Amino acid sequence: MRILAISHLFPRLEEERCGIFVARQLSEMHRLGADITVIVPVVWCPAFLRFFKRWQAYDHRRPLCKYDGLKTIPVPYIRPPGNWYNRWAGLVTFWAMRKKALELHKEREFDVIYATDLFPDGDAAVRLSRYLSLPAACLCIGVDVNVTAHSSNTIYRHFVRTVRALDGILACGKSVADGTDAVSGKRALCVYGVVDAEEFSPVRDKRALRSELRLPAGKVIALYAGYLQERKGIYEMLEVFCRIRETDRDILLCVCGTGAEEEKFRRLVHERGLEDVIRVVGEVHPEQMSKWMKASDLFVLATHTEGMPNAVMEAMACGLPVVTTEVGGLPEALGGCEGVILVPPRDVDKFKDAVLQVVHDTQLRRRMGLAARQWAEKRFEAHQNARRILAFLSEIAERTGKQKSYH
Repeated sequence: MRILAISHLFPRLEEERCGIFVARQLSEMHRLGADITVIVPVVWCPAFLRFFKRWQAYDHRRPLCKYDGLKTIPVPYIRPPGNWYNRWAGLVTFWAMRKKALELHKEREFDVIYATDLFPDGDAAVRLSRYLSLPAACLCIGVDVNVTAHSSNTIYRHFVRTVRALDGILACGKSVADGTDAVSGKRALCVYGVVDAEEFSPVRDKRALRSELRLPAGKVIALYAGYLQERKGIYEMLEVFCRIRETDRDILLCVCGTGAEEEKFRRLVHERGLEDVIRVVGEVHPEQMSKWMKASDLFVLATHTEGMPNAVMEAMACGLPVVTTEVGGLPEALGGCEGVILVPPRDVDKFKDAVLQVVHDTQLRRRMGLAARQWAEKRFEAHQNARRILAFLSEIAERTGKQKSYH
């Protein structure tokens, strides 16, 4: 099967964890025999704006990461700041990529278009589907359906038109699938991320890893890995560990990641004197992430909205108990797993109590870790999810019967 993938969520050399789940998913699909070419829409950044820190992250000249078997082609497009532009970003992305896509289609004769994230990728895929007479499917990752689609009435109407025009929809979790099923007239395939169960696996003795990462041997290590954004619940998490510090100083929260709120978060940790209980690690190379998880004792995520975050699945594969919130796709994906405690979002006291429950009960922590690993092996392993996606895309290509057109 020849797939034309569209994803602005693809890792770059200077930010290798951003979109890594997309790259890993496509790589696994390639290992199963798919021929995949990836068009990566990148925001065009004019020269005079590259001097400003906010815009440096959008510099379209930054190189993409290399993954075996994947041909990646960056295509710059214009993207002014602000959520209002989500209504038009797909159209602009389509016009930016259409000539290159047609050229690639003449050369490779694709069977299907596969996008990740509705805005702008799924929107552009719908337009490209009409242009190339190819079926199009989109993986909805969570924020696109649960947050962006509801940011205004105009964008919501556009969201409805887009999902109805797609030939197939995939969703990261049941809540995302429910959001598209309700308006699309078609049933989404519920899938999760891709976890390498060998790379992300438990270790019996954490001492060597803790020494390497300069972590204290005698403390219980809680880990957060992800973007530093308000919607990830990082300020609730800060408050949780501030309250824990009042009675228990044998726990350390390691915060791995970067984002728009990093500077403010670091400042609050310093101003409140929390350096002994919260360590802001910053950006962690993807190849090092499994070490941080294996060296930790539990994983925490106080998020306000989610599909199904890859970091949670990786942590569970490493045998970490998880304390997180009952939002988005998390209850459906994790409900019933004895390795996870779900609490209401924004409830600092209940989150604190759940963390302390895991911290203070060694036997519980061990049982939860075993249950988390078993759950991850059964539901999140890379090979089986990639196989399901390929089967879904093959069925779409056969069912639609769209003929290849070269205009």
